[in-house]
Amino acid sequence: MKMVNNALSIGSVMGIPIRLHLSLLIAIVVLSLFSGAGLLAVLILAVGVFGSVALHELGHSVVARAKGGYIHEIVLYPFGGAAKISNLPKRPVDEMLVALAGPAVSLLLALIFRQWEITQFLGYLNTMLFLFNMLPVFPMDGGRVLRAALTIKHGRLDATRMAASVGKYFCGLFVIIGLFGMPIQLLGLIGPLRPSLMLAFIGGYIYFAGQQEYRMVMMEHQASGFSNPRAGSIEVEVSPPPYAAGQGNSENLAEKLRRLFHR
Repeated sequence: MKMVNNALSIGSVMGIPIRLHLSLLIAIVVLSLFSGAGLLAVLILAVGVFGSVALHELGHSVVARAKGGYIHEIVLYPFGGAAKISNLPKRPVDEMLVALAGPAVSLLLALIFRQWEITQFLGYLNTMLFLFNMLPVFPMDGGRVLRAALTIKHGRLDATRMAASVGKYFCGLFVIIGLFGMPIQLLGLIGPLRPSLMLAFIGGYIYFAGQQEYRMVMMEHQASGFSNPRAGSIEVEVSPPPYAAGQGNSENLAEKLRRLFHR
């Protein structure tokens, strides 16, 4: 194992490097110290949670590669996973397929993990990973599906601008809920939610990621008459962690860890 850009290489799947960012390793140690569950329990949970995130990203990566994309790496962070892909397909149908591949994997994992009591927590987390990523928040999966649909009528540049504009309102909502919580229940499904700095951070991160990708698409559009706009670009498939959206509906993480591993 070696360190690349502050990320520890732990192996590869189908030739795609999988790396753990140093911040994730630190977060695991800190959680084990303060959760009361112990290092072994936290490690087991981390393997399940971030293994699910890695499989989600592999879903994107496999389909993107089949459509001509090049997968540089998958990096796992405390706030989720990121597949770094260049030459992502630009055809709307292909972009939809790439975007939907990750949530499809998460949905399949949710159905599998819900079959056994000991893995139902991972089933819940994968369900949240599926639902959260399908929100129309660019550049998350649902936002990419929205961009692809808008591209058919408006073209890629305007579609990216519109998708990023929709996403920024959701990001603002994430930040507000993350800082102040949500005391009510929506549609009988979500809430009430306690404040979560993780959710607030993710809202800010996704907003800036969306704006950065819009600027990149704008530069590609401006350069399209002079060179191949796809040649040097790297786009990132962002998948926030499954625990970011569902924290307030259930016991806190420390209590879940104790209940799972100290019965």
